[in-house]
Amino acid sequence: MPKSKRNKVVSLTKVKKKDKQWKEGLVSQIHSNIDEYPRVFLLRYENFRNEKFKELREKVRSTSKFCLGSNKVLKVALGNSAAEEYKTNLSELADDIRGNAGLLFSSLSREEVAKMIEDFEFMDYARAGAEATEDFALPAGPVLQYGEPIAHTLEPTLRQHGMPTKLNKGVVELVSDYTVCSEGDTLTPDQAALLRIFGVMMAKFQMTLVGVWEDDEYTRLLEDEEDE
Repeated sequence: MPKSKRNKVVSLTKVKKKDKQWKEGLVSQIHSNIDEYPRVFLLRYENFRNEKFKELREKVRSTSKFCLGSNKVLKVALGNSAAEEYKTNLSELADDIRGNAGLLFSSLSREEVAKMIEDFEFMDYARAGAEATEDFALPAGPVLQYGEPIAHTLEPTLRQHGMPTKLNKGVVELVSDYTVCSEGDTLTPDQAALLRIFGVMMAKFQMTLVGVWEDDEYTRLLEDEEDE
């Protein structure tokens, strides 16, 4: 009779100390979710936004549960090897956990989850440290915001963020052409603040389906993936 992998005692010594009780609770919850749901999906995400994620989590509450946590804890919970895995072939899923990753435990079909992930995409303002996805520049002369002259009260703020502006009879003007950012720039706090002022969104919160574990088999769904 094959040896059962349920009720396996998981050692957290492989995870740096943080909050042992919290980590043990997360491992226990992951095991409970694996037992409850027929499929475990591995996701990767970019430009995470908590409010939008809460909306998605609430939308699928009746059929699915998300788990976003430390990659090391997720791997420990699933099992880093065939000898340690909670259930057969979960260690193969664990091998693919890297970067900004999370798990989705679900009774939804692969097709339903794929459609849900494909449709989940939201634009937001980029934060400092993000990469600019396009050029954004302003010409010399009156400064416009949403097609209208920008409020004169914002002129000190624009100067504070590096724009060469002045007030001319109550109108905010750029002394010279000014490039806020170029595509590929790593945005500074000043650049991120200016993009927000002018309503330029460059951060896309989206998720990618990497693989799925079902019936003791793991299938990678993201092909042609380069190891990071």
